[in-house]
Amino acid sequence: MARGKKGRSSNKTKKKKGSSNGNGRRSGNTTNGGGSASASAQGGRGGGVGPRIPSNVLQGKSPNFKEFDKAKALQENYPTVYSRYKKATNRFIQYMMGKCPEEIRGARTVDALCTAADWMEGQKHILPRSVLQDLKLAIRIRSRVAKSMYGGGDSGHKHFNLVLTYCWTVLNRLPKEEAAPAIAAAEVAQTAEEGEREEQENRFAALGELGDDEEDEVMEEEEIFPSSPVPRPEHTPEPISLDDLMKADDRIDAILFLDSLDELMGCVSQQYKAIIANYNSNRRQGVPPSALVEMFLEASVATNMIIQKVQQLEMDLQLQHEHLTTPYRLLATLVLPDITRHVMEVLREHASKHCDERAASCFLGDSMECYFRNLSDDLNRKDVIVQEFCTKQGVNEAGTAELQKVFEGLHHVVSLEVPIGAEISMNSGIASLYRRVSGLSSHSWLPKCHFIGGDRSIDHTIRLLQTFGDVVRNTPQDRQIVAKRGFFGPSPWRSGRSRKIHNDLDELLMSDILPAWVVMCRKGILGTSKLPRENEICPLLVQLRAYVENPGKPIDWSTSFAVHALLTAILETDGIFDSIINISKEVFDNYFEQVKHAARIAQQEKDTHTSRASAHNMIAISFLENLGLDVFGQRAIWNPLCGGTILSYVCYFGNLEGGCALVDCRSQLRITLHLFHALRVNGILAKGQIPFLDMLFDVFRSSRAVWEGSLPKKGEFAQRFWICFGINPSDAKLLSQMARHNVQNNSRRSRLSSPLEEIEEFEQSFRTRQLRPIEPSAISKSFRRICDRDFRGVQDNYHTPEQRRKNKGSEIYEVTVRVNDTLDAIDEEQSVLAFNFVQCGAQMEQFLCSLGRVLQWDPILSQASVCRQDKRQGFAFLFAQFLLGTLDYAEDPFAFEFMDVPLAQVSAMFLETYFSKVSPELLRWFVPVAFED
Repeated sequence: MARGKKGRSSNKTKKKKGSSNGNGRRSGNTTNGGGSASASAQGGRGGGVGPRIPSNVLQGKSPNFKEFDKAKALQENYPTVYSRYKKATNRFIQYMMGKCPEEIRGARTVDALCTAADWMEGQKHILPRSVLQDLKLAIRIRSRVAKSMYGGGDSGHKHFNLVLTYCWTVLNRLPKEEAAPAIAAAEVAQTAEEGEREEQENRFAALGELGDDEEDEVMEEEEIFPSSPVPRPEHTPEPISLDDLMKADDRIDAILFLDSLDELMGCVSQQYKAIIANYNSNRRQGVPPSALVEMFLEASVATNMIIQKVQQLEMDLQLQHEHLTTPYRLLATLVLPDITRHVMEVLREHASKHCDERAASCFLGDSMECYFRNLSDDLNRKDVIVQEFCTKQGVNEAGTAELQKVFEGLHHVVSLEVPIGAEISMNSGIASLYRRVSGLSSHSWLPKCHFIGGDRSIDHTIRLLQTFGDVVRNTPQDRQIVAKRGFFGPSPWRSGRSRKIHNDLDELLMSDILPAWVVMCRKGILGTSKLPRENEICPLLVQLRAYVENPGKPIDWSTSFAVHALLTAILETDGIFDSIINISKEVFDNYFEQVKHAARIAQQEKDTHTSRASAHNMIAISFLENLGLDVFGQRAIWNPLCGGTILSYVCYFGNLEGGCALVDCRSQLRITLHLFHALRVNGILAKGQIPFLDMLFDVFRSSRAVWEGSLPKKGEFAQRFWICFGINPSDAKLLSQMARHNVQNNSRRSRLSSPLEEIEEFEQSFRTRQLRPIEPSAISKSFRRICDRDFRGVQDNYHTPEQRRKNKGSEIYEVTVRVNDTLDAIDEEQSVLAFNFVQCGAQMEQFLCSLGRVLQWDPILSQASVCRQDKRQGFAFLFAQFLLGTLDYAEDPFAFEFMDVPLAQVSAMFLETYFSKVSPELLRWFVPVAFED
């Protein structure tokens, strides 16, 4: 069921359960002609050096971000599909080989599994259900590969799939071990609970293997897991060793890896399609443009979480297969099997040393890399790679000549598959002939990948990035890269015309986006500082910086995916690209205008201005304005993904983490909230009388730092405040008793000659007090999910029990559930996320300073020696002992006076007067959108 929001269409993006949809990417422009992108950018080889980067790019004083370092995010890794299906397959094999006597089954071959299954059927073997579960996972994953664009591997792997299916039909008819009653009951309860959520909409990407059509799902299940017997597969002429087969799974794992990337990119596509739908709905209903910021946050958070997942998948793939270290080697493993076999024939005939197929595939992958690089790149091994390989393998002269022909042929393969710039027109005749002969066109290597293949080909992105890396490496650190515009497409690039990623977006990527990010990563804020929480909030920016710092390295999948996601976001929102830039920049500028306004307020109060904590926090937050400087180019900074990522960083680190440090750096938050709560409990103020404080109270209602437990009752105000102020409980109790004595033993118009004398007795306690900080994780669930990577208590509210059963534990399912839960939290917390905590802290600080003057406390505080270093400590003493003491213990708090001032009455009146004048626009940096009832 779609969930509506006020001011939006009733559907907040129709995201179907278990379906993935998504859309492409784009490219840009930066190099010269001649059939390669060898250096059209000025500053790269072959072009003039661009202008110097201004030495004063950054604005403001650079903060010490190390003081913001907190405990590291939780590192709770869940298994990837590679390790899961391999472990499941190995467990199944070990069970079958272990239970069936060796004299019956023979050696550990693939056909021995059929023999073992037949033997178990004859013995009426009682089978543990876990064995069938392992077998089912192995069949499902391998069937998924078999339906991919590469046919599921060689004849050995295809035979293995037939054997596993045969084993399923035999073993599924055997009696099963019954589960323990407690486990069975738990499973029933879990299924019932999941059933209640069946109809809910999946608001994020879906699992690629979950179909929308239930009938198709049933047919697919019957095809993969037949309910009736199937013929026993014929024995292979040569026995296939199970151990050798399991070691030769690199091609299958490569297919699974690319399928996962495609599904994940589909998730990215879906998020940005939702932005278009909400933008159009908001315009029709007259909703303020900044209401779209919540969608920007959701889409960028989801995409950055997915980029992290791809990083994990890539590392896991390389752990499983150490030779698949580059995209080129993986692509060669997949798309060049015929050429690999030809190379092996040459080696068998002409090489003196043994060479396995894996080494041959690596040679082809490294050869392919030479043609993805600029031909003028001095890191290009095109002149030596064949000779080095032949020398290592002991290949004779005839074999070397044959392999040289293979290497040169790869040039045509690459230029036909991923042509860029002038190659497109230069190769048009050959490409036309290639299409007629083979039926294939360019960008055909990943034919069934809808989001990283075809018109959205990720290998095209890989080539552009590898090409541009040479330009970056040959451009001096203090120089800008100036592109040769028009080399990669019509210039200037205009929004609203892009229909595919390759070619349509090349000019934008290579001319506008990448050159600007080089400046950002060299001389901007990313080049001078390692930002706190950057790995958790903005892995996109981390990947871009790593790319700029190491431009000569072979491009990795994580960087390629990150940039491809950036292009996918642009393609999906192409029709409103310029509007997204304007909205993002306007909201960003509005936030920092509010921060500057808060700084001006602090300047007005002497004590606040001289506070080291306040000054440090304000410098750190203000410095983040360097993320959006105009010098970096609006298209580079404010495109949908980069802009959303920057706003996410401002939101979660700047506003939430930094803001929580600033909102109470002088205890202004806890003092204000304790006063507001005590006045409400005494009936002096009512809920709804001061909306701003009602909202603030709700945000921090569960904050342990503010309350140290449940909300205090009348008679506990002073004592609980002292505990929250960091005083030890025993002294807090004594101070509360003294407050009670002061109130109950003084007349209605009592005046104490030295109200701060009593603080001297507690000097040690004040000096050693431990103030619990305001933690953003205590007020924001989405902060816990994004910044702390704390996914404890995550709920799957969008998948059916059958979908969960089939996919639980897979990386796509896990990331889907976690992202869904995080996006739900962002929806629920919009009013909190839109709340400018920096401005809030400044307003409350000014309120307390003004309250001290209104209550005539300034003369007392100015004369007291205890206040020379920290006047707020003396203010807190007067506040707790006399104001909260009045609200705790006075018979008529509203009328009770201290120093001829009715404290409660004046405080309530001033509280209402002050905050009624604070404009809501000053406290919200974007417009939150409320849910419809």
